[in-house]
Amino acid sequence: MIFFHTNASQATKTIFLLFTLTVLTACDTKNPSQVNAANTSGQVKLGIVDYHEKYKIPTDPIERSELIVKVMGSTAREDTHSFLKFHVYGFTGDGNVIPFFSMNNYIVQKWTPKEPGHYSLEHYEVAYYSEFDTEEAISEWTNPVTGETVEIPHFILGPIYREYTPEGIIARGIAPNPLAISIIGDRIFIPAQSVDTNDNPMLPEEWGAYSSGPTIYWDSMLTYSANVEEAFDPAVNNAHAEIHMQNMVSWAAYMKMGQRPGRTMVRAYGQNISGFDALPEKIRENLRTYTPDIFDTDNWDTLKLDSIDFMVKLLEKKAKGELVIEIVPDQPQ
Repeated sequence: MIFFHTNASQATKTIFLLFTLTVLTACDTKNPSQVNAANTSGQVKLGIVDYHEKYKIPTDPIERSELIVKVMGSTAREDTHSFLKFHVYGFTGDGNVIPFFSMNNYIVQKWTPKEPGHYSLEHYEVAYYSEFDTEEAISEWTNPVTGETVEIPHFILGPIYREYTPEGIIARGIAPNPLAISIIGDRIFIPAQSVDTNDNPMLPEEWGAYSSGPTIYWDSMLTYSANVEEAFDPAVNNAHAEIHMQNMVSWAAYMKMGQRPGRTMVRAYGQNISGFDALPEKIRENLRTYTPDIFDTDNWDTLKLDSIDFMVKLLEKKAKGELVIEIVPDQPQ
């Protein structure tokens, strides 16, 4: 059957008519049981279940803490593993974001139960940098804003220690503080935010373009999502969450962006995985090449942080006379 239309209104009416005819021919509308069966079948097929009636988000602080740890990590004494893909952009305060590079991020967390609702955590995290939206590792990067090619130090962080308690997360520095928990469809969502402001140890009057200014701003938003039935199953310790993150952070020192307005913006996505063997082979080999510490966390007992390591490296170069920093009174704005 072919329809010809002379205007948009007639076309809209025809589409609505075709839709109505399709629905009506799908079942005998004179037979109510057939209509109800069709509707019920559609609901089952779509998985429409009222999980709000089946499961209740706990209001008791201890039960809530248990649920948060089960989704974010584990309520058992064990290591959990996560992998995330990062897309890193620059935003200079005007216009669109600018693709910078990607990061292939691997996390190992060691969970220890202490008492109901109380858990200690050791956090280890690394990432190797790659060309934007690829797995191809890079150690140098041409900044599209400045046009300068700079060394790019691969990311390393840990061990970081945190305590998960019914009163919240206790940590020195940044921690993913959970917000209100939601059940949407068949999944439970635990959003968390890390908002922090710190004095920059690399001041502009000493470090020139390596310094983004006297203050470092950090705004990071994480969301953990798990199957609601798994999350509420008392036999499950680790609900195998999907993880999504967005953040905005002051320019990193190695970018040599100076005090230009703007920050980096990240969109990241990933999930809890079973361990190293669950990583794609290429990513696993690149992690072994550029961030081997993550494969030996039992012997990683000294705090490592890429930004501090980079600063120490620059200080060593300055002491040897291998680095001269030009101090420009008025950095590009």
